[in-house]
Amino acid sequence: MIDYHIHLENGPYTLEWLEEFWRQAQKQGIREIGITEHCHKFSEFYPMFAPLTEGEGSYQYMRDWITQDFQHDLAQYIELLLNARSAGIPVKIGLELDYLSGMESVARRIIDQYPFDFILGSVHVIGKWGFDFAPDVWEGRDVNQAYLDYYATLDQAVDSGLFDIAAHFDLIKVWGQRPDHTLIPALEALVEGILAKVAANQLSLELSSAGWRKPVGEQYPACIIIQRAADMQIPVTFASDAHYPWDVGADWKRLTEIAGRYGYQEYSVYTNRQRISVPL
Repeated sequence: MIDYHIHLENGPYTLEWLEEFWRQAQKQGIREIGITEHCHKFSEFYPMFAPLTEGEGSYQYMRDWITQDFQHDLAQYIELLLNARSAGIPVKIGLELDYLSGMESVARRIIDQYPFDFILGSVHVIGKWGFDFAPDVWEGRDVNQAYLDYYATLDQAVDSGLFDIAAHFDLIKVWGQRPDHTLIPALEALVEGILAKVAANQLSLELSSAGWRKPVGEQYPACIIIQRAADMQIPVTFASDAHYPWDVGADWKRLTEIAGRYGYQEYSVYTNRQRISVPL
């Protein structure tokens, strides 16, 4: 099994720290890991995020976060992962790339300079609102509109050509807020259209156990989305979204059971941004 969503950010960017993640992976029966640090850890991506701190509609918590992050060098990160590979760790070079509307060319120019094996695409920001920063940023928000805006942004993301894998597809549910039942048909239609673009653009869909560790208490994405993805023959990857070593490989057997329930018999692995299928 693989774990294709792992972050090193809560420790030093050293081989010793990375080895702790690999040791846990081995205990869990994981044969290959993908390190996928958040793009906002690297100074190269600051120009993408700087506009979020400026002008009308910006938020103080976003300004505080953005001014404190972006402290690392992307080339050194790549070098660390290449050194880990040389040391015998079966690691793939990944990145979690936030989709920010209007910044596609900036993102593409950066990622094309480096030997990534795969790029995770994610939406954490709607307009200038970082919705998963903390539960209290939802105070006073229209939940229905937040869901509609999220999926409209995700639709742009999967159609951008920037990504190989759609990460935590329904992340908008992270803190447990749910839309009114009257909105469900409209959301299902939006999701159907986005999945069609995932299929057309030959992306994989990430099945992630991280949601079981969040207030929502449900894997990403919800089973109804996995079922529709299977109907469309959209390939999948498996992920823990680990931010600490002890979460690597978390609940991967539960994920594979869900995948099998909807007919999946293969999963995706990536090298040099090329996908191949492996029997499940």
